[in-house]
Amino acid sequence: MRNNLLQITVLAILFLVISHLRPADREILEGFRPAFPEEPEFLGVETAWVDSVMEELSLEERIAQMIMVQSFSGMGEDHRQAMVRLVRRYGIGGILFSLGDPLSQASLTNRLQEAAQVPLLVAMDAENGLGMRLEQVISYPKHMCLGAIADNQMIYELGRDMATQMKRLGVHLNFAPVADINNNPENQVIGERSFGEERENVAGKVVALMRGMQDNGVLTAAKHFPGHGDTGTDSHYALPVVPHSAERLDSIELFPFREAIRNGLSGIMMAHLHAPALDDMAGRPATLSPPVVIRLLKEEMDFRGLVITDALNMRGLDAFSGPGDREVEAVKAGNDILLMPLDVGNSINAIKRAVRNGEIRQEVVDASCRKILMAKYWSGLHQVQSVRTDSLLEELNNKRFRQHSRKLLEHSLVLVRNRDSVLPLREIHQARLAIVNIGEGENQAFTSTSDLYLPGKHFHLAPSSGHTAFSKLLTELETYNTIIVNIAGTNPYAGRQYGIGDEFLQFVEKIGTSSTLILHLAGSPYALARLERRENPDALVFSFGDEPLNQELAAQAIFGGIPFRGRLPVSAGAAARAGEGLRTDGPVRLGYADPVEVGLNEDTLRKMEVLIAGAIRDRAMPGCQVLVARHGKVVWRKAYGHHTYQGRNPVRLTDLYDLASVTKIAATLPALMRLRDQGRFHEDSLLGSFLTLPGSSNKGNLLISDILTHQAGLQPWIPFYLRTLEPLDTSQSLISGRWSHTHALRIGNGAYANRHVKYVDSTYAKTYSPEYPVQVAEDLYLRKEVRDSLYHWIYTSELLSPEYRYSDLGFYMLQHVIESVTDTMLYPYVWHNFYASLGAWSVGFLPLNRFPPAMIVPTENDMFFRRQLLRGHVHDPGAAMLGGISGHAGLFASADDLAKVMQMYLNEGTYGGKRYIRPATLARYTGCFHDERINRRGLGFDRPVTDTPDEGPACNDASPISYGHSGYTGTMVWMDPAYDLLFIFLSNRIHPDQGNTKLIDMNVRTAIQQVVYDAIE
Repeated sequence: MRNNLLQITVLAILFLVISHLRPADREILEGFRPAFPEEPEFLGVETAWVDSVMEELSLEERIAQMIMVQSFSGMGEDHRQAMVRLVRRYGIGGILFSLGDPLSQASLTNRLQEAAQVPLLVAMDAENGLGMRLEQVISYPKHMCLGAIADNQMIYELGRDMATQMKRLGVHLNFAPVADINNNPENQVIGERSFGEERENVAGKVVALMRGMQDNGVLTAAKHFPGHGDTGTDSHYALPVVPHSAERLDSIELFPFREAIRNGLSGIMMAHLHAPALDDMAGRPATLSPPVVIRLLKEEMDFRGLVITDALNMRGLDAFSGPGDREVEAVKAGNDILLMPLDVGNSINAIKRAVRNGEIRQEVVDASCRKILMAKYWSGLHQVQSVRTDSLLEELNNKRFRQHSRKLLEHSLVLVRNRDSVLPLREIHQARLAIVNIGEGENQAFTSTSDLYLPGKHFHLAPSSGHTAFSKLLTELETYNTIIVNIAGTNPYAGRQYGIGDEFLQFVEKIGTSSTLILHLAGSPYALARLERRENPDALVFSFGDEPLNQELAAQAIFGGIPFRGRLPVSAGAAARAGEGLRTDGPVRLGYADPVEVGLNEDTLRKMEVLIAGAIRDRAMPGCQVLVARHGKVVWRKAYGHHTYQGRNPVRLTDLYDLASVTKIAATLPALMRLRDQGRFHEDSLLGSFLTLPGSSNKGNLLISDILTHQAGLQPWIPFYLRTLEPLDTSQSLISGRWSHTHALRIGNGAYANRHVKYVDSTYAKTYSPEYPVQVAEDLYLRKEVRDSLYHWIYTSELLSPEYRYSDLGFYMLQHVIESVTDTMLYPYVWHNFYASLGAWSVGFLPLNRFPPAMIVPTENDMFFRRQLLRGHVHDPGAAMLGGISGHAGLFASADDLAKVMQMYLNEGTYGGKRYIRPATLARYTGCFHDERINRRGLGFDRPVTDTPDEGPACNDASPISYGHSGYTGTMVWMDPAYDLLFIFLSNRIHPDQGNTKLIDMNVRTAIQQVVYDAIE
């Protein structure tokens, strides 16, 4: 009857409380609130084993079951032997493992379990995972960081992962979660260990983390009852006092504990603090207080789980009781597990004497012992098994666990201020960016990630820098219109100004007057109070900690690679209130993540490296770049090998490759599709409707769609450059189908060039002049009239039968179409309308105008036409004769930047929050335009072969709706909407000469691509 009345009373109180919560706060607790208080699950176990063990235990042994001692697996053999002796001598009930490593802890666990008469309950104080205490394992974000996450399902999943790891290591009980509400910024003993200052948020996180662990087989102990959040004293050294009224404690501090109890909480750890409103005995710690433990926790709050003392060796207890006495008082107060008594033997004897003399009823000891045994049975200790050490580290560091930790950090990023919606940065092509790092290090993770979106100038100042250094920096920043200040290493100490000095604040005020200022603050959220009265910055970003991953994610969010979703768990002045945090849409640009996040198996992906190493070893290519993105996340971006077989220059991710025919879909097609969307072009038109052609031309009536699908009857290619060469001996041929001492230069399959040739008179010059303006290669300039001749040769060339036949010639003509319609040359048109605003900085023609030669991977050592190693000059001879800019070849790019163009296609024409091409237009161009049994091509895009996939341009598992293109130099890009997948492969397989067809013969590109599909889980 008492329980029924209590349940009704509690429900009535909760109804009144919940009805006054904000909608968002009510949502926090949804999904975790049962109709009535749940009894801890372990109390419902089968009791036969418990009964049999109880019958075998003496009073002294039952008391010993209540004792839990601390062990350090990282200590030496002397400590290990001492622990074994302790277990054998006293029959203690549990072990709390602290510092060490997993293998050592597993070994010691097995050793101690073997020595124990009754299996040991193994515990850890691992609030943020095993890594809080052990080396070589995952350490999850701290509670305050988790308090910024809106989605409590993620916290539940964290509890699941923590439980999985703990069970694998033989751990049964975790002294977590922390249920303290940190409503005192000066509280350093709790601080970032708390989920925050809002009771509903804290309660929701406590319940979610607790249920995640308990639902997956690990006991939990919420702490520190009745609430350690509003204290200014560290109970490790003295006894804190909580001066609040009982009503205040009930409304705030007890709220998370009550919610956890109602959801079946298995354990509670008591706090070494004094609450006068709950216990009128002066100076008595709550741990040793019957009014707090028995009357409040057990009777009023109806908690039936394990009650655990905080460590009994802490000095916060010294003023009230000494060794032996405090353990007796702890049992009298209602605790079940006595954690870390100062002297095990003395404690057991003192409790035994207290039972014998009637100070403690034996039923109290028996009830605690039985409860502990029931918890052991629930934990599987009735059938104790040794901890396997094989694959232990691998299983504890499962990539899925690490990925979830990353996602937690990602969801905790808080956008505190966003004036005029400056974030995510949009028109980045208009930004002159400077990044100022304030901290002990240069924060490479932040700057290198930012550079993936927008390369900027980097500056660095130490936090202790004075007026002179800041003034000098202000002068240097005057030429920049977008400035990101990244300050790391803040602290939670108001007395130390939270690590933000006055000079820095003045600096922030001054730089924001003429520039867009974005401030990223990493570390303690309380440091935001230093910016409370500042008009600047325009955008204020906060992240928890300055570790590289936090820095990387913050940079991604600033540029729109991931959205902002977090909210502040605590208040820091009037301008930064708990629960606040602005959200952004997104992602709007490519993000960067691990393969597991997008459903790709990283171990499988590593098989690409075996194929790449083999291709380099077999001299199919000197090196390459590979990029894989899925669901808008780049998860593999690596460079392999060297620029040449000499092995002097390793390939870097910033290096540029000659894209060859990938130019068709990266330059010509986006221009045509944009013009189509503007109503200025249509693929169903005739070529002659856009161009004034020579009277002798036979191309005017060609359908643009036939040109784009390679069935207009155009010749595959025309070797224009041969018309500018002649043999020294006019009796000899320029080209032969057979090798000879004279024709010893292989220039293609079955084609050998004469070694003794010269340029046709007056065709080339070594230096630029108005008469020779077209640079073909280094120190080689073409006569200006030849460009017109080249187009004349195309427009008057013979037409073949109108069937599918791949040809470059159509894209020469389509370049003319674009330039005619826009009255703009192709390169500036695609740069201003696509590459610049996409942030695809390296994509472009004529790379030597913008990049040093060392950043450009060479192609052929051309011994016949240009007589030099080509580095930065387009390999394709026809494109070279047009000055390096053509509709079919000439683009250079890194895989990183090329991915932005291709991801725009996968995004159905949008990127960075901007629409470039309509979805319907993209669908028309990337789909099969004709009967695929006759012509598989889209409008300019290549597509897979469906009937004989082994012969196609893509791997066998590429979907029928995928599309892309390859390039003669050894390049390939492929998009697959069915899997939301992007694959880029860039190589220089034609080095040192184009006769090297091993990359093609070995199907290197498609074999590597197939591995990506194999990795899809």
